[in-house]
Amino acid sequence: MAIRLMEFFTTLSYFNKKIGPLVFYSYPYNDLEKYVKERIANIMDQVLTEEFVTFSFDKYHSLNYYFEIDSDWARGYKETLMLSVIFDDHISIEMEKAILTICIELSDWLKSKKNIFTGFYETYSTYYQDKKSRNIIDENSLIIKSWVEEFYNAILEAVQEKDEKEDITAFIEKENILMILKYLSRGPITIEHLKEWYIRKYPDDNFYKIIRNLITVQMIVIPNVGRSKNPPFNVYIAEDIKAIIRLISVKNRLLKMFIKNHQKESPEAIEKRAKNLQEIIENSLL
Repeated sequence: MAIRLMEFFTTLSYFNKKIGPLVFYSYPYNDLEKYVKERIANIMDQVLTEEFVTFSFDKYHSLNYYFEIDSDWARGYKETLMLSVIFDDHISIEMEKAILTICIELSDWLKSKKNIFTGFYETYSTYYQDKKSRNIIDENSLIIKSWVEEFYNAILEAVQEKDEKEDITAFIEKENILMILKYLSRGPITIEHLKEWYIRKYPDDNFYKIIRNLITVQMIVIPNVGRSKNPPFNVYIAEDIKAIIRLISVKNRLLKMFIKNHQKESPEAIEKRAKNLQEIIENSLL
């Protein structure tokens, strides 16, 4: 499942009402060649609705998430934006799906910020009529740029995580991981509804990081993310994982029954017997 650590960069484009689609900010290279910026920005002209698309040009392979945020200054009261990750080579479908969750995470954050749209108007002198307006525009512009940098760091972490060997047994038996897999065992659900359910149970967790990790180890899938995929994005559990979840649940019930039936023994004896039983169960599943 590992991939080599490829070179990549991230961009945030928006539709300038005077010029058309432009790269607003790129990281870590904010001095991209003009033709690269133009090719990335022009992808926006090929997308009509909020969606996740891939596009290749020259040596680059880009993943692009097109979305809108509310705006008091834009025509139609919407700013049209596009997050892009540009690699120097093709990447796996699993990594594309992991990146999609990061795009959704960042776009949700932007959508939730009141007046964040003003940050895209740093070059519009008509909105600099007073010092207060200029300060708001400059402040939100910096906030947006810092989040593009956070976006890059999240992608970098996801790429690096694919190269790390994980203890899958320990990973799947974590309470939050086991709960989310059990929940998905009931059937597919949109990523938005899954997020709402998960945050209610684990409000302090990073939901999107959990999803990325589950996609990385191929325990869950977001199907049909290829040339184009429109929301809602449904999340499915891998079929063979369902059987593993059932076996883990059986193992846990057996351990609880075993401990209950040997309550009169010393804690050390119970722990030893429980450990021996767990080893027997795990060996039988090999």
